[in-house]
Amino acid sequence: MKARLHGVNLKGFRMNDERQRISGDIIEVRSEDIVGAIHELPLPLPINKKGLEPYLEPTPFIQSNDAEVISLAKDIIGNEKDSLRAARMINDWVYRNIQKRPTVSIPSATDVLKMRAGDCNEHTTLLVALARAVGIPARINAGMVYLGDRFFYHAWPEVYVGKWLAVDPTLNQFPADATHIRFITGDLDKQIEMMKVINRLKIEIIKYGD
Repeated sequence: MKARLHGVNLKGFRMNDERQRISGDIIEVRSEDIVGAIHELPLPLPINKKGLEPYLEPTPFIQSNDAEVISLAKDIIGNEKDSLRAARMINDWVYRNIQKRPTVSIPSATDVLKMRAGDCNEHTTLLVALARAVGIPARINAGMVYLGDRFFYHAWPEVYVGKWLAVDPTLNQFPADATHIRFITGDLDKQIEMMKVINRLKIEIIKYGD
């Protein structure tokens, strides 16, 4: 997808990586090639690549060391050691088992597991915790996604399976499509930065698809 962004100052936001790149006010986003990734990737579980340690550690909201989280994650993937297939299994499980319901709180993975309901933040937090629990580095993205006829605030995870792969357990996308525009990577407490964007940013799609 190619789109024009205007109405806000994007300085300080994480707008460039392998998946998306901005030049001036024009951003280009591509969905990862999952077919190609199957041949190039994935790493076997658990993944212990240097530099990825922060994305395997528990946090106050992502309790990947919780006994119930660990037990569920192991049940979901069974004996699977292929990190790409395991990540897809977790994505599918979260989509199927967490009810889609708007919330206003900052969720923790253990709370989501008890409630079995929530919006994109709940789905994302739980997936990241489950992935980390079985040795898949994972992190949270926040930004905008195109739904229906306009862009909305959205959160979704990335998993590391030899490269970072954006996925979306809320919308049942693996990988996430190219209408996911990331502004922030980090835990939910960092998402207050999105207040600088929401209701101010104007996005005009120039091109979608090939």
